[in-house]
Amino acid sequence: MDILIVSAASIGAFALESWASSAGLVDAGDAARGAFAVIVGVLTTLAVVRHRGETWSDLGFKRPARWSTVPLWVVGILGAFVASQTLAPKLLSVFIELPQPDFSRYDAIVGNLPAAIAMALILPLTAAIPEEIIYRGFLIGRLEAVFGGLAAGPVLAVAVQSLVFALIHFAWGIGGILLAGIMGAIWGTAYMLCGRNLWIVIMAHSGGHILLVVGLYLS
Repeated sequence: MDILIVSAASIGAFALESWASSAGLVDAGDAARGAFAVIVGVLTTLAVVRHRGETWSDLGFKRPARWSTVPLWVVGILGAFVASQTLAPKLLSVFIELPQPDFSRYDAIVGNLPAAIAMALILPLTAAIPEEIIYRGFLIGRLEAVFGGLAAGPVLAVAVQSLVFALIHFAWGIGGILLAGIMGAIWGTAYMLCGRNLWIVIMAHSGGHILLVVGLYLS
């Protein structure tokens, strides 16, 4: 039920945003498309969590066991992210013809330093933080409950949230959906391995976004 509530709120917000954009009532630009749905989704998630009597710690917002290990975790997760994004397409291209991700919606930051800096600052607030709350902190836990006491429950939860995370990036095209799925698997696995600490994964996710912005700017 919790998953359905958050899904309905997010889909409804995206539909409203799309209608407002097509009607000329709102024009936030292609790069910001979907941000309203993400914000509504995370606010709904937080409301559901509080309604259930859960704490922010249950969602993953907790102190790390050892602060000294946080930088190591972040660098390690970010390294796994970069390696997966680099190697996975090459390996898959041996078996299938993989189209390039469609990042045309971000063309405005190519060679535009002020726009690139603005996006690098905004993305953690509109993407990294809310996405980690919804897909890792909330969805993985709820999916584990759905799978009950299965020994493979945590693995299935990470896999399903990766699929959902991939599909919500449909605007990136087939190639982008695949890369987003890999991203979801990396962030989800990291969340489980680091003791379900959302702060660590948020920092790594934000670092991944900065690398993406730098790449788009230089392209």
